[in-house]
Amino acid sequence: MKGFDKLDIDSKSIMLHYRGQMITSVKYYNYRVTLYAFSDRLIEEYYDTENREVSRICNATDQDLKKYLDKIDISDLTTFN
Repeated sequence: MKGFDKLDIDSKSIMLHYRGQMITSVKYYNYRVTLYAFSDRLIEEYYDTENREVSRICNATDQDLKKYLDKIDISDLTTFN
């Protein structure tokens, strides 16, 4: 979505919560990182659990996605009946 990157962090957060699709969330150091599908990209929202505020919203890179691998469960796909 054009213009999203130019929004302030509060506006980005509101857009993600109302128009994005939450995929998963992980605890990462002192953050709760939530991965969203938004428009044609994957976006991470970093919520600082100590300061209780969103501190960063950015496009997820291939490297960023590695932190979610433990959350993926494909057992339904590998079970043969």
